[in-house]
Amino acid sequence: MAVSDLLPRKSMGSKSRRQTLHDRLDYDQKKEKTKDGELVSSYMCSPETVAEEFEMSKLLYEAATGRSQPKERDIIAYRIIQSFKPGEITPEEANKLGYELAMRFTKGKHQFLVATHVDKAHIHNHVEFNSTNLECNGKFNNFYNSALVLRRLNDQICREHGYSVIEKPKARGQRYQEKAASKRGRSYKEQLRQAIDRVLPDSRDFEDFLKRMRKEGYEIKHRGKSLEFLAPGQQRFTRSQRLGDDYTKEALQVRLSGSRTKSALAKQKRQVSGRDVNLLVDIQAKMQAGKGKGYERWAKVFNLKEAAKTLNFLVENGVTDYSELEMRAETAGETFDTLSLRIKQLEERMTEVAQLKTHIINYSKTRDIYKEYKKSRHKKEYRAEHADEIKKHEAAKAAFDALGGRPIPKVAQLSEEYATLLAEKKERYEEYKAARKDMIDYQTAKQNVDRILGLEAEENGQQKRQETER
Repeated sequence: MAVSDLLPRKSMGSKSRRQTLHDRLDYDQKKEKTKDGELVSSYMCSPETVAEEFEMSKLLYEAATGRSQPKERDIIAYRIIQSFKPGEITPEEANKLGYELAMRFTKGKHQFLVATHVDKAHIHNHVEFNSTNLECNGKFNNFYNSALVLRRLNDQICREHGYSVIEKPKARGQRYQEKAASKRGRSYKEQLRQAIDRVLPDSRDFEDFLKRMRKEGYEIKHRGKSLEFLAPGQQRFTRSQRLGDDYTKEALQVRLSGSRTKSALAKQKRQVSGRDVNLLVDIQAKMQAGKGKGYERWAKVFNLKEAAKTLNFLVENGVTDYSELEMRAETAGETFDTLSLRIKQLEERMTEVAQLKTHIINYSKTRDIYKEYKKSRHKKEYRAEHADEIKKHEAAKAAFDALGGRPIPKVAQLSEEYATLLAEKKERYEEYKAARKDMIDYQTAKQNVDRILGLEAEENGQQKRQETER
């Protein structure tokens, strides 16, 4: 199972912002934790200079906007911890999942570093992302319930890649009085749950549901994603999301939509394993009957809400044939892989450009110190005093040697190339997001259909029989 956590970073004690970033990011990349740095990846920054690049973006932000925060309130970065069940995942795959989680959570708008630690019994990722965005004109909005959104996104990614998640996270604790009232059936929350469960199945749509709840005596606040109820005699409104995952506004709308698909199902056809079967009607029958080992296995992982979403998706996209569903899922996956490869190529070149640009700047800044070092008769003492500058200068010289005799480009040329790469990446990333959504939607739909109809079990059985025959 994989779990996640989100923590805002501030400057530590008497340390400056830059010192704090160095300490935090150096700790994340410790060689003994990351297989000598092999398990470190990054986005729009270089692992070697990530602290400097985070700090540079903040200086540009302050210069461009004129805004700054006092030290005790300044969020300089955010840390995500992503942990996995021991023995379930390889370190390399864990790093890829950490990168995907960071990319999707930040929407590609913030620099980040992913360091996979293998020094504990459980493999876990330290993800640090810059609070300042790539454009240096804004900061990450740590919205209400962001940790919950992160957890759900993490669960979704793990399911997509076949890793376990905590299906029923520990619920928010209740006070003793509320627990006792709930047992007696007199809790306001319990009464509200019962009223919703009683009213929802007969409601035509969401507005009709709200109308029926008002007839039950509830006062309702309905704004955006927020849905709140106030029972007669109750002092404060109850948010529906506090009742559990099945009672959020989104979940209630999904539960409503599940009852509206039946009339559309009778017109859909498909063919699976040589049998003429009505695809959506067959799925609906499985849902209603709740019978069969295939359905029981599926129901342990998913629920009727997920099945209803799958039915709606198939109807809305006109998928009536199983082979068509297979073809769309495969095509969506290939499109996503092609775009992912191109974005990775762009990122790799952007990293190379950023590193070379850093080396050129460092070389210029440390040239005089390095000359003095070469002239010094006490090189050991001089190097100890100027170790950081000399190390940067030597790293820059090594990078220039690696060019193989090609002329060292100008900083302006590199900046122009970086801007061109960034522009293409932004354009590709919009395509990437759309392709990713299609891939997830179609592959999830196919996976759910296979599980509901027991096709997954049939395939596994055939494989076992073939292995036995060998």
